[in-house]
Amino acid sequence: IPLIMEGGKNMLNDAPDVMTVKEAARVLRCGRTKFLQLIYDGYIEARMVCGKYIILKEDLIEYILRC
Repeated sequence: IPLIMEGGKNMLNDAPDVMTVKEAARVLRCGRTKFLQLIYDGYIEARMVCGKYIILKEDLIEYILRC
């Protein structure tokens, strides 16, 4: 999926398939607190694993496409 072209390159090419909140926030270029608020408000789907949120790349792409 050609998504979010920046300088002729897909911004999510280098993103891992499974991300921490910090990694996913970096992709969206927002802070950790703002990203957590997006999760709490139900805008981004996240899974709790061992007490920490993980975000799938496909869920992040879904959020971006809805915006």
